[in-house]
Amino acid sequence: MNLLSRSLLVVALLALAGCGASRNEARSPFDGGRGGGSTSDDRIRIEVQNINFNDITVWAVRQGQRIRLGRVTGKTDENFAIDWNLALPIYFVVDVTGGRSCRTNQVAVERNARVWVIVPSNVGTQPCRVGRR
Repeated sequence: MNLLSRSLLVVALLALAGCGASRNEARSPFDGGRGGGSTSDDRIRIEVQNINFNDITVWAVRQGQRIRLGRVTGKTDENFAIDWNLALPIYFVVDVTGGRSCRTNQVAVERNARVWVIVPSNVGTQPCRVGRR
């Protein structure tokens, strides 16, 4: 190997080592978590069933803070997972793209809870429903 090849190899190895070392240190501010110190036991699973033809955006709400879970295409189901303080009840706000919104009732959650949200075909005249499995 000549000097140039060895130099490029060393630079590539250092770059890879640097990428691997910082991978778990930083947490994305967009992942819906509450940051630091949570365990997988504090996660709840949310199953959203969108019966509406329109796309929706689903928000989890705790103490007035809205946490965006994501979008669900019309007439499809989507699953989400979120870190949650188990001492707080959860409710959801559903925004229909180009239309109305609805709010579910609050539901208490426990460790490894599975919560379902059903968005009706006619948001505004029919309520969004929530439950726990």
